Amino acid sequence: MGIRKTITLLALVLVGCLFSGPLRAEQPAKVAIIPFKMNADRDLSFLRDGIVDMLTTRLAWENKVVVMPKEAAENAIKDVRGQVDESVARQIGTALGADYVLFGSLTVFGQSVSMDAKMVDIHGVKPPVTVFNQSEGMDAVIPNINVFATDINEKVFGRVVAQRREAATPATQVPESPGIYAHPEKLLGSSGGDQEQVSGLNPDFIVTAGRRESSSFWKSQNFEANIKAISVGDVDADGQKETAFITQGQVFVYRNAERRFLKLKEISGDPQDSFISVDVADINQNGRAEIFVTNLNSQRKVLESFVLEWNGSDFVRISEKNNWYYRVHDLPTRGRVLFAQQRGLTSAFLSGIYELAWQNGNYESASTLDLPNDINVFGFMLGDPMHEGGEMVLTFDEEDHLRILSRSGKKEWKSDEPYGGSVNYLETQSNDADSKKEEDKERLYLGQRIFIRDLDKDGKEEVIVVKNQGTGSRLFKRFRNYSSSEIVNLSWDGLGLALNWKTRKVQGYVSDFAIEDFDNDGQNEIVAAVVLEQGVSLLTKPKSVIISYDLIQPEKQDQSAQ
Repeated sequence: MGIRKTITLLALVLVGCLFSGPLRAEQPAKVAIIPFKMNADRDLSFLRDGIVDMLTTRLAWENKVVVMPKEAAENAIKDVRGQVDESVARQIGTALGADYVLFGSLTVFGQSVSMDAKMVDIHGVKPPVTVFNQSEGMDAVIPNINVFATDINEKVFGRVVAQRREAATPATQVPESPGIYAHPEKLLGSSGGDQEQVSGLNPDFIVTAGRRESSSFWKSQNFEANIKAISVGDVDADGQKETAFITQGQVFVYRNAERRFLKLKEISGDPQDSFISVDVADINQNGRAEIFVTNLNSQRKVLESFVLEWNGSDFVRISEKNNWYYRVHDLPTRGRVLFAQQRGLTSAFLSGIYELAWQNGNYESASTLDLPNDINVFGFMLGDPMHEGGEMVLTFDEEDHLRILSRSGKKEWKSDEPYGGSVNYLETQSNDADSKKEEDKERLYLGQRIFIRDLDKDGKEEVIVVKNQGTGSRLFKRFRNYSSSEIVNLSWDGLGLALNWKTRKVQGYVSDFAIEDFDNDGQNEIVAAVVLEQGVSLLTKPKSVIISYDLIQPEKQDQSAQ
């Protein structure tokens, strides 16, 4: 009797299995499309809605696939804070009763558009379908959406597509029509002109102004903060380089992992802290680069600088409350060297710039630099820009003109136009020491970084500097404002430093930049912090981004790796 019951139960289970598959197959799959996150300096809500409509039309399949109403997905993400990742998307899909959930982002940086999207199976049966691409112009968005939808139909639903339409490449794209999404605040703008010459190093580096098609740059997400400085190095000794940047009172450590800018750590200072600069270098030679933060106590007006280091589980201060302005210089002949200068009781800088070394468990003066008296630790560089075999001094004067000086201070050359340009300043007392008025305090604007590198490997060093610009930006002693910026590469032509190439003009102010392997691909990039909004008024919030330019075109990188 027991055997008969067992056979009966097995038969019922078998019949259930035979019929349950077709019955479930008859139920259409439910897809929830989460509105794409738009990273842009303009209102692209129309495009976000358009993408949802396009995907709905292309994925809906009678009796097979049902796309849930977009209002349901919009309501589901109202309470979501932060970025929608795969984990969050699965939670939303589960709450909506969906079988699949589709989410992504669209980043618009000037003329370049990048799309990053993913379709995930809530039940985990089928692998995700992903897409990431960069293109030039908004005209490429629709073809890229078509390709993504085709991939989903073929890989997830087994839907036969008669003709697959490939996304246009930058070389074949038609210039975008300004009427599609015209907006007065374009992040990247041309300098005018109908034709141009582009640098052989990278098509985003131009010799003469104009429009062209290129996409070999990268842009981070927007940060609601005023990024004051940036530096790059391997802070945890894992062979990958991280990016440290500072705001008024916070230190952030991020890593560019496969073109995704991921936060590793956020370190907050005290309320009275005012961070001035940040540098990353392994000065104590233990394999982990330290993070040097120049910090001014805004209440006491004294330096309380500190050094962070990774101990295997967290960043800890290995030196603090130091009366030093820190600046790491990447010297052509020596590599990274830590220079420092002290602050006086009534003056912003005491005379004397020192090289610091790790001695007796701290950073101590190892030698004194022989430099002209009017130079401070910020905004100078040592190298051979005139290609004469000797070490010269590059620096900015008070009006941001570039100067080449001998080590004794003799002027060898001075630029006609200003470079650099910073809104980062120190306040000093006027001659009337008893005065408490703000207008009586003098502002000393700090110089930007100067790099001397042989980027094109021709045996001659080039000078790379920021060039921040703005109408009347340098007319007033107590006010600086820059509306656009570019990074320029200069080299000595026998008479002066002449332009080799420059990056496209960026709307905003470059507060700091570095030349490093920012994305861990084996090649150096130019990486810069761009302040789009300083947030100086009650009506505006601060906004910054980090961008990077490849120094070698992608196809040249592939050739060099072979």
